[in-house]
Amino acid sequence: MIGFVVAAPLVFAIAVRIVPKREVRRIARVVLAFVAALMSLAAFGSIDRLSMLFAGLVSFLALLATIFSSSIFADDWTEGYAIWSRKPAYFIMLGAFWSSMLLVVLASNFTLLWLGVSITTLATAFLVGYSGEAAALEAAWKYLVLCGVGIAFAMLGLIVLAHVAIANGVDPGSAFSWTAIAARGHIGAVSPLARVAVALMIVGFGTKAGLVPMHAWLPDAHSKAPAPISALLSGLLVSCALYAIARTLSVAAPLGAANFAYELLLWLGALSTAVAGALMLVQRDLKRLLAYSTIEHAGIVALAFGFGTTLGWFAALLHIAVHAFAKSSAFFATGIVQRERGSTEIARLRALWNEGSAGRLLLAVLGALSGMPPFGLFVTEMLVVVAGIAAGAWIPLALAMIGLLLAFATLARVAIEIEGGGRVPTAAWSVPIPLAPLHRRVAAATVAAALTGCIALGIVPWIRPFP
Repeated sequence: MIGFVVAAPLVFAIAVRIVPKREVRRIARVVLAFVAALMSLAAFGSIDRLSMLFAGLVSFLALLATIFSSSIFADDWTEGYAIWSRKPAYFIMLGAFWSSMLLVVLASNFTLLWLGVSITTLATAFLVGYSGEAAALEAAWKYLVLCGVGIAFAMLGLIVLAHVAIANGVDPGSAFSWTAIAARGHIGAVSPLARVAVALMIVGFGTKAGLVPMHAWLPDAHSKAPAPISALLSGLLVSCALYAIARTLSVAAPLGAANFAYELLLWLGALSTAVAGALMLVQRDLKRLLAYSTIEHAGIVALAFGFGTTLGWFAALLHIAVHAFAKSSAFFATGIVQRERGSTEIARLRALWNEGSAGRLLLAVLGALSGMPPFGLFVTEMLVVVAGIAAGAWIPLALAMIGLLLAFATLARVAIEIEGGGRVPTAAWSVPIPLAPLHRRVAAATVAAALTGCIALGIVPWIRPFP
């Protein structure tokens, strides 16, 4: 059954191509996307709660991205010379991206998980370079090369992991299964190879998550991709990489390398949060600013994992979910503004508040990402701080707090700049493409839906007792 759930988005995306009429094809695409999202529910009885959480995130936000793509690209479509720059190829690759992420979070062992992570890289490389512009193609190549290196590190880690597991009594046929390794219990004396395996896997999957210093690909790729793809890259792909790190931590304890793994994540997380917060100060493009914000929030999650406590894990997982909704809504809103202003350069975005729902939704999104109440990131960041104090991780927590303050100041400044003032004249190279009223309402509705999820998830700690 899980195989059908994983394959459904890609199969449906291909099947839509047989529908002859464009309007009917658009409706069929959205309907089948709903069906693919609902099919994920069928797998819930056969997977654990961690996979359930991530499968739900992937299915819901990928559905919103499909709806958003069908609306914002409905009025026109630039037919590129390259095959991947055409409308049919876009939706097929989007389906492949969706299926590969489901493979990651529904896999039962590290082999399938690694395969899913690898496929996400191939599927999204073409989507990053979709526009065919020189900068986008450069970003796609950088993404492919650097993430390829990260995937190679993760593969080496898996090989070492299997060797350590077999040497300590795990059946060779289950050497890549986190369930089998965890069931074996603590294997005794810590093997240096166990630490090598865990380190390689964290660095490899951390590259996909954009953790500093393996983050160089992320700002270019996330800023050059089409808005709905940027939403999935920041909201889901990074989340899937963090899911892989969580699975790595699940085998670190029985291998005796838990303390080493937590220490490594603690400093990677603190460094990522601080560096990303500082780099956000000098960004001049809104999408690039949001990309650095993704690095910051990935760092917060790694930091929370690094505390090694139940509260830290709870805060990390909740932060992943809330951030996925917040960052998706941010890129969706930015996509609408980019279409109607022809630019994402911050200096050219002014008076958005007076131009309808898109600008006002963008203001709300920036407030959410900065960690202001009533949005869920306010709650999760407070939980991370409490978890850090309880764990006594004062120096990493202080470093991360500096990054959080810098990010808050930057997002607040940008929100004030772009929402107020007078409109800047359109540059000659900017080509605004106003949306039809219906398509604009549908696109705005996806922003509102994702933003609502960000608020709703912030209520979870108040209705569920703290760990």
